[in-house]
Amino acid sequence: MIQETTDRQHFSIKKHFTYPLMTFLFIAGLFEYFKFDLSIAKFIFNLQGGVDNWPLRYHWLTETVLHEGGRHFIILLGALLLCIISTSFKRSTWCKYRSCLIYLFISVLTSILLVKFIKDVTHVSCPWDVIQFGGSVPYVPTFKPLPKGTPLGQCFPGGHSSGGYAWVALYYFFLQVKPEYRKLGLAFGIGLGGLFSLTQQLRGAHFFSHGIWSLGISWFVASILYYLLFVRPRLQTQQTKPQPNLAYSPENKEVKFNKAL
Repeated sequence: MIQETTDRQHFSIKKHFTYPLMTFLFIAGLFEYFKFDLSIAKFIFNLQGGVDNWPLRYHWLTETVLHEGGRHFIILLGALLLCIISTSFKRSTWCKYRSCLIYLFISVLTSILLVKFIKDVTHVSCPWDVIQFGGSVPYVPTFKPLPKGTPLGQCFPGGHSSGGYAWVALYYFFLQVKPEYRKLGLAFGIGLGGLFSLTQQLRGAHFFSHGIWSLGISWFVASILYYLLFVRPRLQTQQTKPQPNLAYSPENKEVKFNKAL
């Protein structure tokens, strides 16, 4: 059975939102201030023996298997999840998981679409477009304005990595269904997103921090949706429960006396 008290036992605003937000902003700030993105990209570029291009950009493993194949794998997971949700309307044994499955689908889809929207409105270029790596545009930190005449980039945050990181919502899915597996769900999302993020860095498609932002967005989307769909309704239900009548009456005198003791 779905655990009815999981939010009270394991979920807290500080643990799942405030502390992660502080950690995320601290790490993102370090990358922005010290330009770690450029240093890491140079290390990976030189490690590949790059001169005026990224040797692994079109490699069969990074391009065909991990990039294109990874995208198809995420689509397959989404389609499988939809099939399971549809089946839950036909099988009574699965219906108790329906709300959690729908939450998981909404969270994954929202994370991916939000990252895509941000990519469309930001100006950050891909490493393979930057002068230091054979491109034609200067490197500009994420939150600094572009020099006049510089074309807009669309490489921030990491779109491919978001397809993996979005599955950190499995943490909350298992928190609701089987809490002892929640960390495994989190590990799956971080591991898959980390693999996709590394793939894109090896190809020169993204800087390191782009994956950090995708992970952060995915985690906070999952956390906010879980709070809105599961935690807050229970809190509201508890607040609206009628309180026991404590007015004096001969019938409940003995009961009240025993409670007082």
